[in-house]
Amino acid sequence: MAKAYPQMSEAIHAFLNGQAVSAPFDIDTDKGMFHCRKILRVLAGRRLVVEAEHQGKRLLLKMFAPTRKGKRELSREITGYQACKKAGVPIPEQRLIEHNLAGCLAVGYAFLSDATTFKLTEHDALSAERLVKLMLLCHQGGIYQQDIHPDNLLATPQGVVLIDLASVRGKAGKPLSKQKSLTNLALLVAQFPPEQQVIVKDKLSVYFQQRGWSFDQKAQHNFKKRLNKQWQKRKNTYLKKCFRSCTMTAYKKTATMEYAFKRPFFEAIPEGVVHQIDALVEQGKVLKAGNSATVVVTKLAGQDVVIKRYNVKSFWHFLKRCWRPSRAANSWRYGNLMALLGISTPEALGFIEKRKGPLRKTAYLICALSHDAKELNHAFPDALPPKLVMEQVERIFSLMATFKLSHGDLKASNLLLKPTGEVELIDLDAMQEHCISFYERRAQHQDKQRFFQNWSK
Repeated sequence: MAKAYPQMSEAIHAFLNGQAVSAPFDIDTDKGMFHCRKILRVLAGRRLVVEAEHQGKRLLLKMFAPTRKGKRELSREITGYQACKKAGVPIPEQRLIEHNLAGCLAVGYAFLSDATTFKLTEHDALSAERLVKLMLLCHQGGIYQQDIHPDNLLATPQGVVLIDLASVRGKAGKPLSKQKSLTNLALLVAQFPPEQQVIVKDKLSVYFQQRGWSFDQKAQHNFKKRLNKQWQKRKNTYLKKCFRSCTMTAYKKTATMEYAFKRPFFEAIPEGVVHQIDALVEQGKVLKAGNSATVVVTKLAGQDVVIKRYNVKSFWHFLKRCWRPSRAANSWRYGNLMALLGISTPEALGFIEKRKGPLRKTAYLICALSHDAKELNHAFPDALPPKLVMEQVERIFSLMATFKLSHGDLKASNLLLKPTGEVELIDLDAMQEHCISFYERRAQHQDKQRFFQNWSK
């Protein structure tokens, strides 16, 4: 139970006790009133980040629970800020440090109203160059951010700004070693989808030149190895988050049920939906009523969704499937991986498995509905799709080959053409990631054969 403090607002009391917090709320202190307008991030009982107004000025206010860990986080935030200032790295201006802000430890920064979370588009060479120059400035100044990713960067008209300063490490003044610099640089590049990685890598020659390092073929090959290693770490960490409770995922596993949902979607759906999933399926508009799967469209959390129920066809089918991850869980896993790779697919919103201890029974996948999308074989029944469509299909094949993936059932009906002209990959039930080259090549060859069979008659 959190300690009671004088003047502690209800919102702060809830935060410190691990309960839900909603904005707006006010914090009345001896420093004046803090009007908290918007919650930017919350880790219940640990850290709360809000957009606030204090004495007529907008702040980004980070509040920490007054625990040993909270004190350590505030100390790291202050140390990281000082290191960045010494190294000349662009960061928001620090406006306040409080060791008892209505019961919390707190640090406040000037709110950058003209800033947005850093994003990189396919042809955004200027942003890539600015990003590489920021990394150069950090590393030449002797510091690095150990948790570097786009959400910890802000794009402003003046350039890229570093945030989350508690993750800053190193000692300002002496340039960072080559090994630490390149590992940190590879970690950053790995945060982007493959095609955006290429844009950043194209700007690395500037970084190497400014550090006085060769950027010959050997150096590029070595960097690629570092990048692949960081990508694997990122991928594995991300996929683990899909199967545990965290900021991104609402997850629960009991003796009778296992489920995972995108947290914003889960928090928006009515309570009890997980236990009433069969009723939702029965009430939905049927798209497919097969023996192995039932597919319906319904509405949840104010949006149209597709629910796919993977049926248990018989006792023998149950025995065959009960020990293996369900097709719903597999689709959830690879739907999230497709998003990471930049392959278009309907957003995976969640999955549910009914269980009896370790044995899996009926399973359900919930994903966003792609409105007015057509299956490729229906959109182009008589001939191969036109060049612009086939280029997208070839890109999907190429990315799956690069990352050792096979679809397992790549008929044309499992590729959708949206009204925008974008091609989406669906039905990821049988997708696999291969570790043996022979099986990988064979499965990818079968994918291509299955796709082209639609027009071979």
